[in-house]
Amino acid sequence: MIRSPHITFADRTCFRTVTEAQEVADLIAVLLDGARAGDGDAMPDSIKLESLSGGRSGAHVFRIVSSQARDHTCAVAPAVLKIATRDAGIAEQRNYERFVRPLLPPSCRPDLLAFASKGGRAALLYSLLGNGERPVTLTDRLLAGDAVALDSVLSSLIDTLWRCWYHPTIARDQSDLSRYYLHRYFGDLSAASAAERVLFEHAARYFGLQRCAEGYRVGDARFPNLTRTLFASGPREHVSCVVHGDLNSDNVVLAADAGGGQLVDFQRVGRGHALQDLVTLEASVRINHPVSMTFNEILYLERQMAFGRPEIQSPHATAIAKIRVVARQFFGALESPGNHHLAVGAVGLRLMRATDLSDAARASIIASALWSAKALSDAETATPPTS
Repeated sequence: MIRSPHITFADRTCFRTVTEAQEVADLIAVLLDGARAGDGDAMPDSIKLESLSGGRSGAHVFRIVSSQARDHTCAVAPAVLKIATRDAGIAEQRNYERFVRPLLPPSCRPDLLAFASKGGRAALLYSLLGNGERPVTLTDRLLAGDAVALDSVLSSLIDTLWRCWYHPTIARDQSDLSRYYLHRYFGDLSAASAAERVLFEHAARYFGLQRCAEGYRVGDARFPNLTRTLFASGPREHVSCVVHGDLNSDNVVLAADAGGGQLVDFQRVGRGHALQDLVTLEASVRINHPVSMTFNEILYLERQMAFGRPEIQSPHATAIAKIRVVARQFFGALESPGNHHLAVGAVGLRLMRATDLSDAARASIIASALWSAKALSDAETATPPTS
């Protein structure tokens, strides 16, 4: 029988019910019992957990703040506990052992120390990145207006991913990029169309977007129907490699010595579109880096970036431009500009499901999706695909 430690949650509001909190505590006891059995240490008598994030998709992430045995010594080293649904947890463990542990150096990832499942949940125990304190993420720095933090991530972490995950020796040619993003983000065209309806409602409020024969218009600008342009325009050749799959700034922990960044959250790691991670990182800049622009200025700025003619100088635009420079450096010879536009549009449309975006962030995401779809449509009209 497992002797359960006394587990204290610094914030119990992350659980919907007392029963849920107790079930999670029982699962943690199973996890720690397995971890202790592996190294011969005794089970701690008490553990205090601090919530790092949680609530989305049934996942909770905690930092072990302190733990004690009866002799008052620390019984568990600082670590991170992730509680997920059983299927999500099993997928993350599988992805970690296949793509993360053997391919990524320890300097840019935590170590997966233990795994356990019970009922409908799974628990993963990771080493704590940094100096043992609450991790600082790229999101934290972007929210503070520090776009410079992105530089070290691009020059160190992304360069490492190029060597380990993105390299041409790992890459494979694929034939249908539209189908990839449709199935990965939406499942079918009806779900994508539902997201586009949400986009239209917000864009009408922000930019005065109206429907027209071509799709939409704002003043003299015309935009195509996004779902049709992105997902129903025929196969597009692209390159796949190993990708993180959700490389938003929440999942980039900044190294304490400012030497780059480290990845967390490996549930979606696997083969995917070569540009997907960098386009997702672009979206994080739009969401988290503060902008002091009107909605019309945001629309104009995203038009400039979509068509490669940036005139407005701002930290926001400069950060996105730096990501695109890296994308061209790594994948310019392998991926067409149209594939980048498709990825930006697909990521933007997916983010219409998010309910916690500021108006400025959502406006930036919508504008990027609209202009990317237009750039893609214009390019295909000028150069029809060969059969």
